[in-house]
Amino acid sequence: MGPDTLNRAISKLFGREAGRKVQPPNKMDDLEHFTIHDLRRTFRSLAAAEGVPSHVAERCLNHKLKGVEGIYDRYDYFEERKIAHQRVANAIEALIHL
Repeated sequence: MGPDTLNRAISKLFGREAGRKVQPPNKMDDLEHFTIHDLRRTFRSLAAAEGVPSHVAERCLNHKLKGVEGIYDRYDYFEERKIAHQRVANAIEALIHL
């Protein structure tokens, strides 16, 4: 899969397909166009709002820890990441069921 495959697929759902004269139908109605990066940014913001420690939220996004901390801290935070993802999922679920 190419680095832009998912963004192109999302754009197609919004009726935008580069290089085509006739554009596909917009299946997303009035929803504002977004990209994969927007989803990652939203996750990171929700994780902060849910009190997820910064280093765990960064690892959830598969970012490396920076500086000396990244050099010495080789722990994968797997269990903490699972809990963080669940906390964000619960927050989203609560918003959906309002």
